[in-house]
Amino acid sequence: MNKKLNLLLLLSGVLFTLVGCESEDVTSTKIETPAFSGTLTNQFSTNSSVLNRNGFSPDLSSNTSHGISVSGQGSKMVEPDLALLNVGVEVFAETVTLARNTAAKSIEDIESSLFKNKVSQIDVQTNRFDISPRYDYEEITMNGRRIGSQILVGYTVTNSLKVKIRNLDKVGKIIDDASNAGGDFTRINSISFSVDDPSSHQSELRELAIQEALEKASHYADLTGIILGPVLLLSEAGSSVSSTFENYGMRAMASAPYSTSISGGELELSLTVNVMFGIQ
Repeated sequence: MNKKLNLLLLLSGVLFTLVGCESEDVTSTKIETPAFSGTLTNQFSTNSSVLNRNGFSPDLSSNTSHGISVSGQGSKMVEPDLALLNVGVEVFAETVTLARNTAAKSIEDIESSLFKNKVSQIDVQTNRFDISPRYDYEEITMNGRRIGSQILVGYTVTNSLKVKIRNLDKVGKIIDDASNAGGDFTRINSISFSVDDPSSHQSELRELAIQEALEKASHYADLTGIILGPVLLLSEAGSSVSSTFENYGMRAMASAPYSTSISGGELELSLTVNVMFGIQ
């Protein structure tokens, strides 16, 4: 009985020793986790708060990454001092030679009428010359089948001029005389009005455009409670002239009993600028 008791006590001691050794091995192999320093943690939290969806962090210290972008337009009404007339001839004949010769004589007569009305030669420019065949289409029977066939019937010659008329009081007379000179071949394609030197108005238009841009930006700043900063970017989008445009597209009638009345009206000159302001 004593031998059995001693044997059990011996086995219990061995098991306790083994368990103790195993526990020591586990607790002695701790994994050291380094802690972030305060500076690193702050940098991480700041940068992560401004990451965009693509994972890039915008440089908020750059003035060009944020601001107020507006456009401004300056405009004024002026009287035109230039008329632009597109006049020409259109001749159809059975042969190219006949059509071309007739068109040449008609356009020459029109030019002579322009020069008689004190239009300068440098203000007359050919802007179109075209020779094209004209066909008729008819159905014919071939091998028992009806098919379409094109038949050459002649040629059309078109010759047109772009004319600058600086004396607006004579626009109507110039059109009438050109129509009479060219006869039934005359085509008055269009007339428009413009300003010969728009650049003389650009300084005033720029001032008006910048003033409007400043007013817009100041209004946005007041609405959003921010302080407007300096100009970061300024560009000029360009200027334009809105003119009266008439497309006559008609054949002149040499026997018309009345003279042509043409009025230039007013033109609107405009200029646009794009401005970006910083935010303080």
